[in-house]
Amino acid sequence: MSFPIRSATLLSVVAILLLIITCPLTASVKAQNEVAWVYDYPTGMKTAAEKNKPVLIYVHEQWCSKCKNMDQNTWNNTEVVALSSSFININVLGTEQGTLYNYSKPPLVVLTDPQGKVLEKYNTELSASEVTALQRKVLAEAPFAAHSPTTNPSNTPAPTSNTSMAGQSNTGKAAGVPGFEAIPALAGVMIAVAIMLVSQRFR
Repeated sequence: MSFPIRSATLLSVVAILLLIITCPLTASVKAQNEVAWVYDYPTGMKTAAEKNKPVLIYVHEQWCSKCKNMDQNTWNNTEVVALSSSFININVLGTEQGTLYNYSKPPLVVLTDPQGKVLEKYNTELSASEVTALQRKVLAEAPFAAHSPTTNPSNTPAPTSNTSMAGQSNTGKAAGVPGFEAIPALAGVMIAVAIMLVSQRFR
């Protein structure tokens, strides 16, 4: 019959539209719950100097269990993410940066001023509350916005090895576990599946 065929076609179109709508929404929500990492050290430090923003540097390794804990529990924290917008956040592998900041073992968290002067340095796993405390301390003690930007950070430590690969270091990106940001996409998929099943009944 023509009616069921037209209904099935209409339902299919609705399902596709739902998927198109929910995918950008999911991406937007996810982006708001992640630290905006820069995966290249020289680029990050240059941007910090140009924008006159303090820097948060996270040095890690792929095999490091403590780093994985921070990826899942610290960098996904909403307060950490919110405060990170006031920083230039650099995420690099220790094996690519060599002895940067006297790095010896992962994880390493360093906070600097826009010119690269070290303000805080911790060569250990940090919880979300510990990171937010450091972020607040640096922002409170050094009102960078009151200073004029410097385009040439003279005392910024130079990467010691293989900086050309630093932009590929996406492994420090917060892995996390599926949270509420996945709900819109899941709902869209479930609705689409339900519509397809109903449409098949009319065939």
